[in-house]
Amino acid sequence: MFKSILPSRRVPSADFQMLTNPPFSEPNGKENCYPHLTSAANERYRTEKQKKSKGKDMPMEGVVTTEAFDRLLDDLQIPSTLRPKLAGMDATVKAAMLKSSQVLATSKPPTLSPRGVRRARSTDSLQSQTRHSREQSELMDGSKGLPSFMTTGYARGTSFNFASQANLLESEAVPPLPKPVKEKRSKTAGKPEKWCKILESSSSIRLEVETVKKLRLLLRNEAASWTEEFLLHGGYDALLARLKEILGVEWREEQHDDQILHELLRCFKALSTSAVGCAALRSRCPTPYSELVTLLYSDKKPGEVGTRQLVVELLLVLFELYPPSALPSAGSPIFSTVSRTHARTQSVPWERSLRSPVQSSLVTLPAPYDTLFAFVRSLLLTPAPPKAEQTGIPVEPHEFIEELHRPRVFKTYMQELSDLCRDYFWVFCHPSNTVWNLDETDENKVEKPRAPGGMTGGVEFEAMGYMTTHFRFLNAVSTAAQDLNLPNDHEHSAYRFHSDMFLSGMERVLLVARKASVTYYPTLHLEIARYVSAVGRAGFELPWSLSRIIGSPPSNMRNAVVGRAQVQNLGKSSLPVTGSAPASPMKRQREGTAAGTYASGLPAVRNVTPMFH
Repeated sequence: MFKSILPSRRVPSADFQMLTNPPFSEPNGKENCYPHLTSAANERYRTEKQKKSKGKDMPMEGVVTTEAFDRLLDDLQIPSTLRPKLAGMDATVKAAMLKSSQVLATSKPPTLSPRGVRRARSTDSLQSQTRHSREQSELMDGSKGLPSFMTTGYARGTSFNFASQANLLESEAVPPLPKPVKEKRSKTAGKPEKWCKILESSSSIRLEVETVKKLRLLLRNEAASWTEEFLLHGGYDALLARLKEILGVEWREEQHDDQILHELLRCFKALSTSAVGCAALRSRCPTPYSELVTLLYSDKKPGEVGTRQLVVELLLVLFELYPPSALPSAGSPIFSTVSRTHARTQSVPWERSLRSPVQSSLVTLPAPYDTLFAFVRSLLLTPAPPKAEQTGIPVEPHEFIEELHRPRVFKTYMQELSDLCRDYFWVFCHPSNTVWNLDETDENKVEKPRAPGGMTGGVEFEAMGYMTTHFRFLNAVSTAAQDLNLPNDHEHSAYRFHSDMFLSGMERVLLVARKASVTYYPTLHLEIARYVSAVGRAGFELPWSLSRIIGSPPSNMRNAVVGRAQVQNLGKSSLPVTGSAPASPMKRQREGTAAGTYASGLPAVRNVTPMFH
C-alpha cells in the first residue's frame, strides 16, 4: 500500500532548492566558517576546538601514573597503613586528587620524616613562600626566646619549592590547571601570631570555648607549616599556661571550665599529627603528662567520660613520641654506655650544633629515665593528691600490719577501672561470657568497621570506649615491658609488672569487664584477650578464677582455620574406654559430660558460675 506513496529511490540532493542562504558561508559550502576570519585563523580555530574536544574525551587513566600519585602521597605524608586503601581507588579519583592539590611531578621527591602524617609545607604561591621564609629567618636570627625544640634536631618533611624543583619528568607530568586556585585557608585560618596573642592575653576562665575549638581545628587540619609558625611564636608555652591555669581552679564549672579543658586536651592531641608538633610535645616532657595523671587520680577529675578518655589517649601518644630506638636521657645510668657503643657513622643529638642545618631523627627520653617503660611506669605510680575534705593527719598502721602488708603499687590506677565498673554496673549483665582465647580469635574481623547500631552514642557506649582505651594502653605498656626482656626478679620486668597489676586488683576488673555485651563491644573483649595473652607470655600464672573461664570467641569472630579444626576433632571424638576410672570427681564429671555430648552429636557447652553478681 505504501509502495505507491514512498519513492522507490533516494532523491538526490540536487533536486532540493535552498530557499535562504546561510549567514556565514564560503564557496566550499561549509557553514561553520566565519567571514571575519582568514583561512589560516579559521584552521587554527578548528584545531584548538579539536584539541579541547579531544582533551575532554581522553581517559584519565592515561594521564595519571602510579609514580605521580605516589609522590602526592609522599608530599601529604600519608601513613603506610592508609596507602594500600588509597592505591586501590579508581584512576579518575586519583586524577582529581592530583588536580585539586596542584602537585607537579618532580624529578626528586621531597624528603620524608620518620613519623609524619601531614604536609610539612603547604602549596602556597611563590610570593607567600618567600615571605614565610623571610619571616622565619628573622625569627631564627633575632629572637632570643626561641623554643628549644625548634633549634634542636627534629625530623620533618622538606617544603615544596616550585622555584628550585622545576625539572619535570615528561613521561610522568600531570597537566596543570588553567588557573592556579588560591588557598582558602589564608582567609579563614588567620596568622598564627594572632592565636598566640589570644592565648597569652586571655585567662582560661574567660577564654571562649569556640575560640579554643577553632584553634584545635587549625592545628589538626592546617599544613604543618602553620603549626610550625604557631610554635615559633610561643604557642605551645601558651597552651601549657592555659592548661595549668584551668587545672589549678579549685572547682571547675561544667558549662565552661570542663569544656575548655576538653578542647585544650584536643589541641595537645592535634599536635601529635605533625613532626614539629611531636617535637613540641617532647620538649617539656614529663609536662603535661604528670599533671594529667594527677588530675585523673584526684577527686577533681572531669565528670565527662570523654575528657578522661582524652587523658588516656594522650598517654598512648607517648608510645608514638618515643619509638623503641629512642636513646636514654643524659641522667640515666646507661647513658655513658650507649654513647660509647653508638655507631659513629651518625652523630648523636647532644654532639650536634644548635644551628646545624642537618636535622637528627634520634629521640632522647626525658630525664632521668633510660627506657620508655620506666617513664610510663613512673607516671602510673604518681601518688594520688589528698582529698579536698581531708583535714586531719592520715592514720598510719602499726608495724606488725606493715610487715604483713603486700604492696599494691598500682592500686590508685586500678581504682579508676574499678570505679568505672561500679558506676556503669548495668552494662555488665552477661555472666555467661568468657575471656576469649587470642589464638582462636580473628582480630581483623573484630576490628573491621561496622555500621552504627542502636547502642552507639549513649553514656554506656562512651564508658565502654573509655575502658577499651585503658586496656589498649595497658597492652602497649605490656609490649614495652616485654621488649626489654629482663629477668623475672628485675623491677622493670614484664613478670613483675603483671604481678603488681594482679596484686592491685586486676583480677576482679577482668572478671567484671568480660560480662559486657559481645555484640556491641567486641573491641573491649579483644583488648582483654590481648592483655591475658600478654600475661601468659610474661610467665605469670593466671588465677584459677580467671583461667577457668577462658573460652572461644563467637563463631563470627573466630579464626577460620581453628574453626575447621574443631569441627574435624568433634567428628573424630569417641566415647571413653570402659574400665578406665577417672582419677578425680572433676575428671569423672568432665568425661561424663563429654560422653553425653558426643553421643547426642552436639558441641559441649561449659557452664560458668559467675563469682560477682
